Amino acid sequence: MSQHHPHDPNQPQFPQYHSPQQPPQPQQPPQPQQAPYSPQPPAPGSQKKPLSKGAKVGWAVLSGLILFAFGAAAGNAGAGKQSTASADAPAPTTTVTVPGQTVEVTAPPTTVTVTAPPAKPPTDPKPTTAPKTSKTTYKKLTARQWARIAKSPDDHIGEAYIVYGRVTQFDAATGEDAFRADIDGVKHKVEYGFVDYPTNTVLTNLSADVSDLVEDDLFQANIQVLGSLSYDTQLGGETTVPNLSVISLKVIGSVK
Repeated sequence: MSQHHPHDPNQPQFPQYHSPQQPPQPQQPPQPQQAPYSPQPPAPGSQKKPLSKGAKVGWAVLSGLILFAFGAAAGNAGAGKQSTASADAPAPTTTVTVPGQTVEVTAPPTTVTVTAPPAKPPTDPKPTTAPKTSKTTYKKLTARQWARIAKSPDDHIGEAYIVYGRVTQFDAATGEDAFRADIDGVKHKVEYGFVDYPTNTVLTNLSADVSDLVEDDLFQANIQVLGSLSYDTQLGGETTVPNLSVISLKVIGSVK
């Protein structure tokens, strides 16, 4: 069997087929080799110290307060199904001191429910009445009782009585607000055109209508004692007489 030489010019040449070349793969960096595990001794001072008795008590109190705060929030959330007004209350904060540190525990915000009482229907105000004033009672007198009043009228100021009399002067000199009359505590009869009432008196502060009253008229009057009054007489002297305030007056006759 003859051998062919690659560079033999007489040997027929056949096309040579080559497989397509693969693109070069990226090279992976070498992986570091891990050293075998061996336990390391703890560094000095890094070991945890066991909790002291005070710290354990502090953490127990802290845990209890946290549970209490969450329990209070849950209880407030379920209370009061109906309400008319709500207000957000600020979250309570509890400070717990543990030996060596201070811890603040803030409970979740709670909602305070306020139920307003039902409004009362308006009521009609009670009608107001004017205060009652005491009614003045005018007392009847005897002749002797009037004589005692006429003797010292200043001792009977403000007292109210019923008197009888005859008008002796009611003219321009007295004016329209006063007149003179003879007075007694009892009514006297007219005899022969004459009547005898014993006490000269000045009547003023006329509350009654005396527009028709004239001299020599006989009357019955309700009066109040004002005291005594002094005035000058036509003879140049001075006289002092009882002074009465006329509240009401009724003409009952005349001597003319």
